[in-house]
Amino acid sequence: MNVQRFTGRDNRSALDQVRQHLGPDALVLSSRRTGDGIEICATDGLPELSQASNSVAAAGTENEIQLAQLKRELASLRETLQQALGERRWQDSAGSPPVVATVAQRLATLGLGRVLSGELADSVSGATGLEAAWHAVTQHLIERLNSLSDEELSGFRVKAVIGGSGSGKTRTAEALLQAAASRHAPDQIVVVHCGDQRQETLLTDLAARLNIRQYGAEQHDELAAILSNCRWAREIIIDTPALSPGRGSQDPVLSLLARQRGGLAAFVTLPANASSDHLREIMAHTTGLPLAGVVTTKVDEASSLGAIIDVVVTEELALAGRFDLRVERVLPVSGNEMLTNAKRLAKRRLERQANQLKVAV
Repeated sequence: MNVQRFTGRDNRSALDQVRQHLGPDALVLSSRRTGDGIEICATDGLPELSQASNSVAAAGTENEIQLAQLKRELASLRETLQQALGERRWQDSAGSPPVVATVAQRLATLGLGRVLSGELADSVSGATGLEAAWHAVTQHLIERLNSLSDEELSGFRVKAVIGGSGSGKTRTAEALLQAAASRHAPDQIVVVHCGDQRQETLLTDLAARLNIRQYGAEQHDELAAILSNCRWAREIIIDTPALSPGRGSQDPVLSLLARQRGGLAAFVTLPANASSDHLREIMAHTTGLPLAGVVTTKVDEASSLGAIIDVVVTEELALAGRFDLRVERVLPVSGNEMLTNAKRLAKRRLERQANQLKVAV
């Protein structure tokens, strides 16, 4: 790990230096007030598993055992470091002004990461009252949670749906196809399957029932040819295999979608019940793809929305919608709705913890 110290006149300037030198995924290890201002000790994060996988896998299949052991060690190290950081979260706020410290603690309770929480809390360092500061921070957060309307989402002609295994990717593609069918005639829509052509899915069945043309593509050139030949289509829905961060640049999804023409826009499905680490791993893996927005999934299974909010704001991506399993549609979602639900889940979690404490006592 690359551990560095940064000093600024306040938290915001110090955090700006952290982001400038170590990037948005930097981990803040500690912060303290000095005679020169605020000193932050940060690292550029743990080694990426995908990078480790590539370097080891390149040596040949005989290194698979070493690779598996390395993954376990990195996962254990990441868990240990995050646990230590979690224990320090509240201690680090002791030297901050009361209003800033309380705002940072509230943001942490929502599930936001340390860097974003610190940046937002420091933005109200001049506030005199807690409620005014909290209102200002939440409004600023809502403004940074940009969302797409139904009209804006439908305006993307070629939509590729990507996501990790079990993220609800194919169900989201099915919902987008249903929406396209409500706007256009069947002969104006195309579905492209980039996964196993022998495997039938709900998307395959739906397209067949709606009499919509279906194509298969396993290679970059095959997909490019389909997009070129289907310039007449009003909408094209592309279903892809699950992303494989462990394969790094060898992930077939990356080679399929990278540098595709025809106005292709990729929408990544992020399950709200996944860990912050998993979401960041997916986002880091999709760097270089033409990402147009995020579709949140499995919100009904989530205990917190903080990780989703943190990733969307940090990556400066738009909220393309929320897949609702009950109606099997991608519904518009606003920043205000996201934050309101995040508060509700945080309150429920705190109440549950309080009840557990009462039982323990």
